[in-house]
Amino acid sequence: MEKLNYDKKTLKKFGITMGVAFAVIALAILARHKHSPVPVLLVSAAWFIFAFSRPGLLKPLYIIWMKFAFILSWINTRIILFVIFYLLFTPMGIVMRIFGVDLLNRRIEKDKGSYWQKALKKEFSKPGYERQF
Repeated sequence: MEKLNYDKKTLKKFGITMGVAFAVIALAILARHKHSPVPVLLVSAAWFIFAFSRPGLLKPLYIIWMKFAFILSWINTRIILFVIFYLLFTPMGIVMRIFGVDLLNRRIEKDKGSYWQKALKKEFSKPGYERQF
């Protein structure tokens, strides 16, 4: 885990972000459930008050939140890689093997004299060096 920044600006930004997040949660509660979101609004107001008046008091919460975020990022990357590899690439590879697709041209052909592929001759010119790809 990389070194965390504990300056006032970072802690203030963290407090404002959490205050906005709790305000959005309060609005969602009000819109979805028609309940009074007063406790959540009080928590949101507390975040804003601490962010603007005493951002230094948010340091322990910031450390805990960033450690939690680091753990979540570690878990999420493994889940995303698992999904991409086993649910996307593996079925594609199986289907390609069933249909005999050889994208890398690795199939051995006994009657072929050589596997050398001729490179295309390209005339060298100044525009060719400027736009190589």
